[in-house]
Amino acid sequence: METLRIKHRDFEVLDTLSESSFLLERKGKKYFARKYTPKTQEGYELTYSVRRLSTSGVKIPKLYWIDDKAGYIVNEYLEGQLVSDYLSEKDLEEKHYENLYKTAYFARMSNLTLEYDPENWMIVNNELVYLSPMTIRYQKEKDLVDRYLRLWFNTKELAKYLAEKGKNYDKSRLKDDFSTNKEIVLMTCKYYR
Repeated sequence: METLRIKHRDFEVLDTLSESSFLLERKGKKYFARKYTPKTQEGYELTYSVRRLSTSGVKIPKLYWIDDKAGYIVNEYLEGQLVSDYLSEKDLEEKHYENLYKTAYFARMSNLTLEYDPENWMIVNNELVYLSPMTIRYQKEKDLVDRYLRLWFNTKELAKYLAEKGKNYDKSRLKDDFSTNKEIVLMTCKYYR
């Protein structure tokens, strides 16, 4: 079996998830590793984003090691359901929306813009976890409420988004526009800070 040496630790490669991401194991514990090219602008931006996210209050997989010499970032391996898969089956619960708005607030206070595409989020132990390692400086036009919120509710935009991703969606779940807009406004008023 293939092994990787990261930060003076040997990891067994269980699965190659993509060209630059791996499922690893060490001492019976699973880890997720991402390969990047060190000493490049892209590598610097990636490690900067990961370090900022780990101290921002945004719930992400726990950061264990960043190996700047070998070019690996090692995080906790989480098992859960992608939000896009969850939304294709049923609506989010109110506690998920509360968690989403709280996360958006933490990101904004840390001067970060997250990618609010539901493919970049996972539900683990009934909590939302942000999976994407990349962030940019906060931009209001890319904020959750201004751009992505309709992808998190039972809307025509969600139905179109899920169809583009090749996921099943029962269109009978759609409500009329008035009811949907009312639900979005009420959740925003209740939890947006």
